[in-house]
Amino acid sequence: MIADTAQMARALEPATGRGRGAVLIFALGVMLSGVLIFPLDPAGDGRIVPADLFFVTGAVLFLLSSISPSGILTLKLHSRARGVLSVLGLFLLWVALSGVVATFFYRQPLGAFAGTLANYLYGASLTVIIAVACADPRHMRLLLWAYAAAVTIVSVFSVLAMFGTAPDWAYHGGGRIKSTSRSVNQLAAYVAPAIPLFTILCLSRSVRFPTMIVYVTVVGLALLALLGTGSRTALALLLISVLLVVLAAIMLWSSKSAMATAILAASAAGGTGFLLMVLAFWETGMRDLPPQFQALARPLERLLTSSSIETGLGPRYDQITAVWSDWVNHPLFGVGPGNFKSYAESIYEVHNTYLGTLMEVGVPGLLCLVLFQLAILILLAGTVLRNRSAETRVLAFAMGAAFLIVCLYGMGSFGLRQRPFWIIAGLALGTLNAQWLKIAVFTRRRAQPCLA
Repeated sequence: MIADTAQMARALEPATGRGRGAVLIFALGVMLSGVLIFPLDPAGDGRIVPADLFFVTGAVLFLLSSISPSGILTLKLHSRARGVLSVLGLFLLWVALSGVVATFFYRQPLGAFAGTLANYLYGASLTVIIAVACADPRHMRLLLWAYAAAVTIVSVFSVLAMFGTAPDWAYHGGGRIKSTSRSVNQLAAYVAPAIPLFTILCLSRSVRFPTMIVYVTVVGLALLALLGTGSRTALALLLISVLLVVLAAIMLWSSKSAMATAILAASAAGGTGFLLMVLAFWETGMRDLPPQFQALARPLERLLTSSSIETGLGPRYDQITAVWSDWVNHPLFGVGPGNFKSYAESIYEVHNTYLGTLMEVGVPGLLCLVLFQLAILILLAGTVLRNRSAETRVLAFAMGAAFLIVCLYGMGSFGLRQRPFWIIAGLALGTLNAQWLKIAVFTRRRAQPCLA
């Protein structure tokens, strides 16, 4: 067994030592993508943020380190991982085709099409690099620590804002918290997946006590950050995250029963506290709550006091009705990628990834996107249900839960325009790819003839 493990490690090593440094630079990009422009550029004037410089530099160096002595680029991707990525490739091809059609037939602005396509290609590149890098467990840990650091930075500013001690740029409007992001919804996209991810990872036997303390701290800060945004999307993602964590604690009880018990107890206590806050708000209203609780109750106010669905959804209602009534006029190619705002004459970006994709690139584009997401989720679910290794099951459940959260985030905003979707997709696919590569190496090892 030791020999097999050693052979697996050697087979999954980067081509050269430069791979580790490249992934370190790339990991800094992951960390800085959480803070986006703020607080590095509180004015928010620049479009190219420091995270992009680290991403591009790290990606180039990693690709260079993956070139074999014969000059061939060799990326450690299993054939099944390539199959999943081929679906993403089909989505990108259809985006390009729909953009060409919209440019020539609908007179779509070329800049909107080019910018959207470049954005998607950039995000897909992040996914591929992260998936390949995660073939090395050390790279996976490095990327996870970078993500945890970013969530901590973002959440600390949110907690400060809750108590009125954060800089002015940490607030959105009407006292709502956006922390270090451009908007409260972008904060939810980055922070929300961390809650099920790091909580479920605590069920792994290989996670030692100091690391577990760090993970629990990150989750605690992320909880406060989400509640403090006053966003209904953030609140919904928080509730779903808790349900996923409870499900993981039940299904993976045998992995670490003491931690599973603690998770269930904490979830029950948190659920009771949330219910009491809802009852208090229902009885007294938000104005009579303590100041530090008013931000937490803001999404409740918008949900419970809205007189109608139209009032509760705000601009989302108009966008949903516009897409639902008009997509049948452009079912195949859509109105063109990035063209929703000009087509609908709206000042708002469409607040739904799936409706926006349907409207902009048509039914085939939406089907490719959903198939890509479902492929990753179903394969991770299969790993959780069928794999015999408790460690593998915990990691697969954690990554699947995080990816599900970032996919559900797309119900409340256009997640494809932001980095969190592509980063979490890369980590989730990288988990599967690493497992498939290990199985392939072990199978080849067992298939070799034994010479006496």
